[in-house]
Amino acid sequence: MRIGFIGRFQPFHIGHKHVVEQFSDEDLVIVIGSAGESRTDENPLNSEEREEIIHECFPEIDVYHIEDDKSDEKWREEVLGKTGIEAVVSGNERVQDIMSEEVEVIEPDFKNPEVYSGSEVRRRINGGEEWSYLVPECAREKLREFEDRIKKAGTQYEFEPGWKKENAYHGTSEK
Repeated sequence: MRIGFIGRFQPFHIGHKHVVEQFSDEDLVIVIGSAGESRTDENPLNSEEREEIIHECFPEIDVYHIEDDKSDEKWREEVLGKTGIEAVVSGNERVQDIMSEEVEVIEPDFKNPEVYSGSEVRRRINGGEEWSYLVPECAREKLREFEDRIKKAGTQYEFEPGWKKENAYHGTSEK
């Protein structure tokens, strides 16, 4: 069965790699959503850059680029027409709803989604924090090449000097 793993992959992280490995015995393809060229806080990498990162870990996997569409039906038909998938893996509820009308939807078993997320990788890059442990080793070098692009597209954080316990990101609820 041909399965499409649909996501934004902004950027590809250990959770994504874990899902690809779960389906290593299947005919799995990657479907990069939000494939437009404009850079935003949520989409700092264009689809070609995201594909390059994915191919660092999985050079043989087929990758398809799908731009967003206001029509869910047109978007679904483009995904199905380009890829020929019979099932979809996605953690995005909206994608699951859109695709469930035509194909089987498989809930991914993300590895520690509270830890491994594209939002957290981008936040750490923008904040000048350590981020490399959140992405697969095979993708780190390529992502370092795009680090400045992520910083330029993302929110620029301003920090006041000095550490305050109440502002600690992983602080406790104690005061």
